[in-house]
Amino acid sequence: MISETLTTLDPQAAIEQAKRFFTDADSPLPATVVEEDEASLTVETFRSRVAVSAFEDPDGRGTRVRVSTLRRNDALGKLLTLLATGEATATG
Repeated sequence: MISETLTTLDPQAAIEQAKRFFTDADSPLPATVVEEDEASLTVETFRSRVAVSAFEDPDGRGTRVRVSTLRRNDALGKLLTLLATGEATATG
């Protein structure tokens, strides 16, 4: 399952926000970081892996964030909403 959103955050900030989303103590979807660089993040949850990538939108509308996983998880919608707001804050 692939989902996308646009954000005003730059790609590196979007990845940092996603990392905090998965690793904060009160995370709605706790996960362990498996791979990470400036534009992508792969985490392992209890039941699956989630890949997040961030890149400049080709149409110049900010940063496009793509989330990919094999299993549906409603918490990923929270991540996409958080990123779409463009707020670089901790989850909670």
